[in-house]
Order: sequence, then structure tokens, then C-alpha cells
Amino acid sequence: MLKTLTLRRFRGFESYHVADLARVNLIVGKNNSGKTSILEAVELLVAGGHVSAFYGSAERRGSTVPHLRSDPGPAVSNLFYGHECQPGVFLELSSEDAQLTLKVRVRSLDAVEDAGRAKGWHYDEEHPEPAFALSIISSRTSEDYLFPITEDGMIVDYGSIHRQTAPLDKAVHFLTLASFSFEGMVRAWEDTLTHGRESEIVQDMRLLLPSIDSIHFLGGDRTTGGKILVGSRGAGRRFPIASFGDGLRRLLAFRLALAGAKNGFLLIDEIDSGLHWTVMDDVWRLLVQVAERLNVQVFATTHSYDCIRGLSTLIRARRELAGQVAIHKLDRSLPQAVTLQGARIPVAVEQEIEVR
Repeated sequence: MLKTLTLRRFRGFESYHVADLARVNLIVGKNNSGKTSILEAVELLVAGGHVSAFYGSAERRGSTVPHLRSDPGPAVSNLFYGHECQPGVFLELSSEDAQLTLKVRVRSLDAVEDAGRAKGWHYDEEHPEPAFALSIISSRTSEDYLFPITEDGMIVDYGSIHRQTAPLDKAVHFLTLASFSFEGMVRAWEDTLTHGRESEIVQDMRLLLPSIDSIHFLGGDRTTGGKILVGSRGAGRRFPIASFGDGLRRLLAFRLALAGAKNGFLLIDEIDSGLHWTVMDDVWRLLVQVAERLNVQVFATTHSYDCIRGLSTLIRARRELAGQVAIHKLDRSLPQAVTLQGARIPVAVEQEIEVR
């Protein structure tokens, strides 16, 4: 579990530090303060610079660039401070307590010519000729990686390079609105079935709806779509999850994501998006209790005070959970985030202190 996070020349941060990270961390701040960038920094760092993390970041921000006739490649230039992409440009991410570091640097082709040949780089009409090389050095891997990139920072021949990198040794899941689609939830449910964890999911959902007896996913076609049914003790039949309100569906998606992130990391951008403020207490109760049991570290962003108030309500009701949570307010005029540890969150809310 990370206790600290340091960023150097990453996206909009020339130098920034986040300390006192907890089991569950809520990242707050004004618009364009870099909340999503913190999640991306965690993803890249714990993934050891795996190329799939670069691709995921670029895809979420719409900065993949199609090759002539091959799959889109991720553009990495926007990851660097000032959006520069030329030899000598670099970024560094680290967590001193966890002894994790990631260094990404743009190098000239001349400087890595021999390494490039060793990697078997090749180009044809489907793959644009590279202008530079991207060097990735991580404390989590036994070897450094060199990727060819174009002048505008696009990684060339993504599919081939992806096969060359080592598999991830720790789960890291980044949730977006697309993760809550029926198709996305089906994939997570199938993984749950494969590992025989469906009873755990049902049991944890009883934290929110004690009468739940079973959960079932029914496939459909393009016209009808799919359906999630919830069995309720004593009801005699199963009901569509929509009949319990959209909040229950979103909470099920969170719980499925926690299962996939066991012993790893769960990153949730705009955690309150699409949720009514009245269910935020339940959201935090599920996340904090299950994350602790499954050894998952959670990072979430919000710009909603109702989301913060929901976390405060949980801590007041379950004070033993206070040590598991923290709020980190981003302000780029300061060298590091302002952290509000769990026990202080209800006090700040009661005194109407602005913590967003």
C-alpha cells in the first residue's frame, strides 16, 4: 500500500507531493486541479510503466492516434510537463515508503540505436517511422523498456510492443463511466464466477440491501440488451436491479471492481457521477469495509460536497474506520496536497470548512 506519492514533471505538475495516504483516499480540488492526473500517476507507478497503462491513459483522454492500417497507438506527449516531446524530456513518479519508482524519458534514436535493433523494431507502410525512443525504467521490473515513438509522441507498433513487456504482477483497475455498462459488468461477473466468488459478492451487497439472496446476469440481443436480476428472500421471484434504483447497480459495479483489484489498487474517477447524494453513505460503507478485507487501496476523485458529507456520515457512525480514510485537497500553488485524515473529516464538515 502506498503511503506517499511524488510527481515530477508529470502532466500539469512540475513537482508535487501527496503524503499520509490511507486505505481509501478521496482526491478533491477545483476543476483542472489535476485530480484525474493523480489517479493516472498511481496507475503508471504501480503498473511498473507497463505499456497497457500508457494506452489506457491515452484512450480515456481521447489521445490515441490511428496508424495507417493498424490499431490506434497511444500518444504519450501529454504525459510530460508542458506537453513537450523531444530528447531530454522526462517525468518521474515515486513512492518512497513503497520503494517504487518510475522514470520515463525521451531519447534520441542515435543514443539507443543498438538497443533498438535488439528489440527487433521494424517499420513498413502500416507503421510510421519513429523520430525518438521512449525509455521506461521501473523499480518493479528486472529490465528497462525502449519503445519507438513518433515526433508527436505516439508509440509505434503498439500491439508488437505490448507482447514484449512483462505481465503485470499486481492488479490495478481504473473505473470510468464505461465500466458501468452492462457489457463491462458482465466481464467482471464472469471473472467472479471463474474464481468462485459470487457468494462473497452477494454477502457484501447485503450491507446495502439485507434481503438480497442472489444475483443473476441475463444476456440479450442488440434490441433488448442484457439484464441483471436480483433475488430477494421471501419474494418468490427475481426482480430487475433497476427496480431497486440506479444506486444499487452502481454499487454492484464497485463491488465487482473490488473483487478484481484484490491485493491491488482501485482507481475511480468522479466516484459520485450519476449517483444521488442519498446513496453516498452506502457507497463509502461498501468501499471502506470491503477494501480493508480484500487488501485493496482505493483512490477516488470528486468535486461534490455531498460525496464528502457521505464519507463524514460513515466515520461518525463507524469511528473505527476513521484510520482507513483520508481526503487530499489539491492546490498547485502549494508544493503538496493538504491532507485531512479520517477523524478530522466530520469536524471539518460540522464546522462547514471548505475542503473541496
